[in-house]
Amino acid sequence: MDTPVRRLIKPTTPRTVHLLNLRGVLPAPVQAEATTESAFVQVAALCPATRYITSQPETLQLPGQTYTPDYRVETLDGRTSVWEVKLEAKVSKYRTLFNLAAQQLAERGERFFVISERTLRRRQQHEAVRLVLRYAKGHFDAADVARVTQCMQGLPAGALIEDLMTRLGVTRELLFHLVATRVISFPGRMSAALNSRLIHTDYLEKKDALHLASWLGVSPWRANA
Repeated sequence: MDTPVRRLIKPTTPRTVHLLNLRGVLPAPVQAEATTESAFVQVAALCPATRYITSQPETLQLPGQTYTPDYRVETLDGRTSVWEVKLEAKVSKYRTLFNLAAQQLAERGERFFVISERTLRRRQQHEAVRLVLRYAKGHFDAADVARVTQCMQGLPAGALIEDLMTRLGVTRELLFHLVATRVISFPGRMSAALNSRLIHTDYLEKKDALHLASWLGVSPWRANA
């Protein structure tokens, strides 16, 4: 686990700080200062493009000030992007700072994103993510796991949750376990509804920062907007 440049968990910290240990999903625990950050980490972790999440990754030296972003996410294409989780009401206050950060990061090939609690809640993905994560460490019959995996490998367009349950005689919990362990995933917006479509991760076209951004419902920060 990379050490954050700012220590979040300490005796004098007045805010609640979480250490999210998503075993089987991420290779190392991730720190989060608030419930919004926790929701971001959990939703981003389940994106099949995500390889690693680091909190408080570095302090940027900007003109006249410094800035420590919340997260850096490495995706399966080997590249990284930088993320700020901010309350919607405060985003405009920090626009100039975010512009400077986006410009500096772009110069070295990193995209910068800002996501708010409103965006995270708009799709209700955080609720579906928490449900799926319950089954990340579950134990299921190996034959059932193999049968679902083989079936999904033969369905490039994927299949509905309810159809897989009926066709293969498996539980929704098993399917969620395979989502949590990144064998299968949602091609679009994540939802626990039975009419949601699942797809084998081999058939996902992109596994980069833009895929993660689409998963979260945001676009890269535009410094000149």
